[in-house]
Amino acid sequence: MKIFFAALVATAIGAGAGAAAQDSGDLSVGLGVSTFGANLEAAYHIAPQYRVRGALMGGIALDFDETDDDGLTASGDLDLGGLALLVDYYPTQGAWRLSGGLFFSNSELTASGEVDLESGSTESVTLDAEFSNEVSPMITAGYEYGFGNGWSFNSEIGLVFTGGIDLKITATDPTAQDEINNDPDVQSAISDASDIFAYPYLSLGVSYRF
Repeated sequence: MKIFFAALVATAIGAGAGAAAQDSGDLSVGLGVSTFGANLEAAYHIAPQYRVRGALMGGIALDFDETDDDGLTASGDLDLGGLALLVDYYPTQGAWRLSGGLFFSNSELTASGEVDLESGSTESVTLDAEFSNEVSPMITAGYEYGFGNGWSFNSEIGLVFTGGIDLKITATDPTAQDEINNDPDVQSAISDASDIFAYPYLSLGVSYRF
């Protein structure tokens, strides 16, 4: 009985691992959503344990218009997107994978509003923010659950190492720029943004293998 049970477990594990196993030369395409918006992916298996993959992401565009308790206003646009080029490694040739590569960002935040300065004046400013690294290292871990004939459900989690966020605050009145640059709150905001060294990456989707 013990031998039969062990054989049954081994068979089940092998079947589960084989459900997502792919061969050299396999091509797959996928659609999904991620923390950068919609995902369009294409991948090619160069060896049983290795695959190269490209993912085009975008479509998240958020507009905001806020007024704080002091009556100061701020409005702007946040656009997220980019291109990821990755190498996937399947340690057991099964459903799990580890990935690494590069992320080419076109994400950007632009805004305009008012700030209170230490001197007591209120100045109109524009704000621009983007990843410090236009090309960022990226690492992820993913899982593929096969179903049907060639279809799979995919999930992935990881980090894009942005190198920080470059935050630029520009006075609408050029004569106020020195005061903007030397304001402690402005400098604190710029410093805090530069310390955000990584952006979380999460994606869900489906793919089809040819």
